[in-house]
Amino acid sequence: MLTKTAVEPVAFRVPRVKKEFFQDDVFPDTAECWKPALTASAWLSGSNGKHNKISLKPKDMTPVSEAPKEAPVRKYMPSSFYLEEKTDEQKKDELLSAMVAKLGNMDDPLPQESFEGVDEDEWDDY
Repeated sequence: MLTKTAVEPVAFRVPRVKKEFFQDDVFPDTAECWKPALTASAWLSGSNGKHNKISLKPKDMTPVSEAPKEAPVRKYMPSSFYLEEKTDEQKKDELLSAMVAKLGNMDDPLPQESFEGVDEDEWDDY
């Protein structure tokens, strides 16, 4: 970052979605600023020159801009799904059967029925 008195470095990270491709959207072609764009005589004659640009992409990588496009994932259900909606009666039957299945068998003995209680002759005192 350029301030009035200094040039301060700024660091940031860019996540790579596809590591097998070169991120040409992040690293565009770069000017060869270490080589002159013009000779001294051309500059003195008033010519304007531009630096040659080079690619930072390694030779064995494909740019992400040339990567095959993936088919988009369907986010919504097809309309045929909504056309086959259930009636209120069907929904009620499904809900009822789900609740009965969750509750389990109602004919099972209750846990307190298996406990031993007070003898019958102890009730006679009252």
